[in-house]
Amino acid sequence: MYNKNQNMNNNSYKKGTYPSAGYIGGLQKQFVKHSGAKLTRYTPENGDNKGFEMHLVTAWKLNRSKELISIKATTTSKSKLSDKGWFGSVAVTLTNTTTGESNFHWGTMEKKSGKTVIQSCSMVLNPKAKNGGFAGSYINSDK
Repeated sequence: MYNKNQNMNNNSYKKGTYPSAGYIGGLQKQFVKHSGAKLTRYTPENGDNKGFEMHLVTAWKLNRSKELISIKATTTSKSKLSDKGWFGSVAVTLTNTTTGESNFHWGTMEKKSGKTVIQSCSMVLNPKAKNGGFAGSYINSDK
């Protein structure tokens, strides 16, 4: 008969400290965030968009080589609100903070939540996701 308090195969496991998935040496691994996003609404006091409510999503993401990618998506004077509550023609800038490389893309943004979709690079920014937002790739089901 098996007694779980006995040493198993000469291993010195103590009661309640059995290693399992997500645990190293009986201690839980530290959770590390790889992305985040935040929505800001503001009204410019000068320029082309003076007096109009603007939406800005700032996000960050670590790429595969652990370089920080800074992302800014903002509505512009060309951004028009659709009947379904989405802005078209949202200006998105992706900047690699290590190399300084910057890329410009157009995206769409939901007014209510700030969720931004960048179709050209299969990326989504979601400020309402748990743990401080999400910035990352998505699978396009249209292809």
